[in-house]
Amino acid sequence: MSTGGLGGIFGFGERPIGSEANRRATEFVRAEAERMGYAVRRLAFTCPYWEKGPSSAERGGARAEVFAGPFSPAFDEALEVVAASSLDELKAQECAGKILFLRGEIAQEPLMPRDFPFYFPDAHKAVYEALDEKKPAAVVMATGAHPSCGLNPFPLFDDADFRIPAAFLGESAAAKLLEAAGPLRLKIDSRTTEQPGEQLVATKPAAGESQGKIVVCAHMDTAYGTPGALDNAAGVAVLLGAMERLKGFAGPHDLEFVPFNGEDSGMVKGQMAYLEALGEEFVRIRLVVNIDAPGCKGATTHVSAYNLDESRQKRLEEEIARHLRIGRGPEWVEGDHSIFAFQGIPALAVTSSNLREGVMRISHTPRDVEALVDPVLLEEAAEFIAGLVNRI
Repeated sequence: MSTGGLGGIFGFGERPIGSEANRRATEFVRAEAERMGYAVRRLAFTCPYWEKGPSSAERGGARAEVFAGPFSPAFDEALEVVAASSLDELKAQECAGKILFLRGEIAQEPLMPRDFPFYFPDAHKAVYEALDEKKPAAVVMATGAHPSCGLNPFPLFDDADFRIPAAFLGESAAAKLLEAAGPLRLKIDSRTTEQPGEQLVATKPAAGESQGKIVVCAHMDTAYGTPGALDNAAGVAVLLGAMERLKGFAGPHDLEFVPFNGEDSGMVKGQMAYLEALGEEFVRIRLVVNIDAPGCKGATTHVSAYNLDESRQKRLEEEIARHLRIGRGPEWVEGDHSIFAFQGIPALAVTSSNLREGVMRISHTPRDVEALVDPVLLEEAAEFIAGLVNRI
């Protein structure tokens, strides 16, 4: 079966929340779920949608292309430059009315958005607080390879509530600008609008008295600038394949299939809409199966487990043994299963065996294309999930 046949989600390309492509992909998934006989809830939300154009920086004859930071306000001014490579240096700088370069130690990893509900370390909070106090006119981020996706350079801030104009570029280009003399002319072409989005939840009730919920999820949105084939059209294809196999389910659990709409956004709008609607039903969840970046050609499928008791561990191993190219894999946290696993809910994560050394190196980039996806692996993953849900 082709990847198009196992879900048809690959044709929508780049689909960050708030985009027209995202809304069309949502409608496609809704129609597929209803065709299979599932009841579908539609949880509406609004979210910022970001558009950008060419941006640049020029100083004393040195010129560089820069990339607008996600959700940055537009900017076009020539101002004095200051730089900081650590939090202490930032606190010591006079930044008001100047363009601030952040590089080195302080720019080694992306900062979580301030309102991210699941994880916000004190070190990140301290950087935001220093910037609030110092009030630079704009921030230029000199970064390298992202630690968990393929972006190089990467934006330090991906936060719709961060209102300081921001751009990013590689360290070598930044060094040339910092070595030049005079004011820096920084142009950032960027705009943000509020747009509608939806979080879908496809449900099938238990046969007889319910013993709780089984939630199967796979995020359907992408980061900006990527077609998101492995991350995560492949996961949605597996989700739909499992739904097709389970449409006649008559087991003791309620089933909820959730194409999360916001995993690649710091705002996690769909996840928050789902959790709000779930409310006190959260404690009824007996198992979460999250599908993220499966089916990479040349790999196999890995399943990692969290909070499973001995009985479910045994059933998991039995189901894995039925499949040639599915095995146990290491735990990882960069996915929607963590929302539940960190709260003690039993959870599984289904992904490609080369997640870190392969998939993450191309994710969030234009290189994440359908040609990298093995449809046979997607079929096997869908069969595995359906078999597990029927036996768990």
